[in-house]
This record gives sequence, structure tokens and C-alpha cells, in this order.
Amino acid sequence: MAHYLIRFDDLCPTMNHAGWERCEALMRRFSIRPILAVVPENRDSDLAVDAKDPAFWNHVRSLQDAGWTIALHGWRHECRSKGKSLVPLHRFSEFAGVPAQQQVSMLEDGLRSLRARGIHPTVWAAPRHGFDRNTLDGLKKVGIHTVSDGLSRLPFCEDGIFRVPQQLFGPQEMPAGVWTICLHTNTLTDEGFGALSSFVERHVPEFLSLEEVKKRWGARRKQASDALEETLWLWNYRGRRLIGGGPRMARKWHER
Repeated sequence: MAHYLIRFDDLCPTMNHAGWERCEALMRRFSIRPILAVVPENRDSDLAVDAKDPAFWNHVRSLQDAGWTIALHGWRHECRSKGKSLVPLHRFSEFAGVPAQQQVSMLEDGLRSLRARGIHPTVWAAPRHGFDRNTLDGLKKVGIHTVSDGLSRLPFCEDGIFRVPQQLFGPQEMPAGVWTICLHTNTLTDEGFGALSSFVERHVPEFLSLEEVKKRWGARRKQASDALEETLWLWNYRGRRLIGGGPRMARKWHER
């Protein structure tokens, strides 16, 4: 059967507060524990949507205490590097292509910033999917061994990193697999929120937390089929930008 996770990106003190509040209320209503991708020291003007919320960090701590997963979402969210990512969906990134030691320093700075506020991320979620092998090595050095990204159908372990795929950018019914829906509350429309609410209500039993995913698939090793699925999904994404592409790939996997 299909299982779903939800990841909310670009959380920072200047995010769209009203947009976030309704998403948070929806998660609480159905007891879903999502992944929260938090930017430690935002310098991206695109994420300055509302006035700075002085209670933001206290609130993130309370969600962490409630069992919601905190992900390190880059450092400053400044995506200027043209390095090739392992999930090449965007031209620019914050980490891919940056020298290895500089990446380690950026990861350390991001973690230090969050930990000083009592927030302890256990997962990496790269801004714009931008990360490379040096990023993965750096994550292991700073003690993070789980990455929320990739385009396979199931999570897998490779070289000491547990990869939980993130394939969807909106609610979508899928075949058997583990599907992470990534949402940006800064830009989520009323129509998009309505679709999310309806989907969640229909599929509540199929939603998992990241900890539940680790318990079920944490020992699964990467297989040849995972690499093939990632390649096929990437081709599909580039060709159709996931508009109608998801069901097309779903049929391919369902037929296998």
C-alpha cells in the first residue's frame, strides 16, 4: 500500500504566518507529525513574507517536543552555487558544488544556530534539492545520517545515510511506496490548501511520521531498482514538471 509523509519547507521567523497556522491546525487535527524544514539564519529575501515573529523559535521547540521532526534546511537559504546536485531539479543551490570543507563549516554554523535555541534537527532537507557527495560526507561528520530527498519509491540506506525520498509537490494518490509531499506554506493557495485538507482526510491511516518510516525501512539497502526509479522519475519530471507526471510514473510502478 501507499504511505505518505508531509514536509513543510522554508520555516523561518518571517514566513507566511497565516498560511502556516492553518497547515499546523490541519496536522494537529489528524495527529500527523510532519517534517519541518527550518532555515537557521535566513538571508533569502523571498522568504521574508511577514514581519518577524518573536515567538517563532519557542514555537518550533514546542513542536519538536510534541514529536514533530525538525530538519536542517540549509544554512542561510542563499542559493548561488551552480554545482550539480545528486537530485538535479534546479540550476542553483546553496550547497552542491561548494568546496567540501566550506560545506562542513556551513553545516556546523547552521546546527550551532539551531542548537543555541534548543532545536536539534535530526534530518537534512536541502534548499532546492541541492546537495552532492561532499554534502553527504559533511552531514556524517556533523552527526546527521538521515536525508529527506530522492526520487525512488522506497527509502534506503547507502554509505551510512538513510535516504527518505521526496517526490511530490502536492497531494496525489500513488501506488505502493513511501511518498513525501513537500509543501511551501509561503505560496500555498486556498485551492492548494483545500486539496491538501481533502487528501489528508481521505488518507489519514496511510500517513506516517519519519520515525515510523525508520522503524519499517531503516535497514533496507539500496537496490538497483531504486536507481532506475530515480532516473525514470527525473526524466519524467524534466519532461512534464510533475504536472500529470506523477500518475504516469505511478502506472509504470504499478505495472511492475
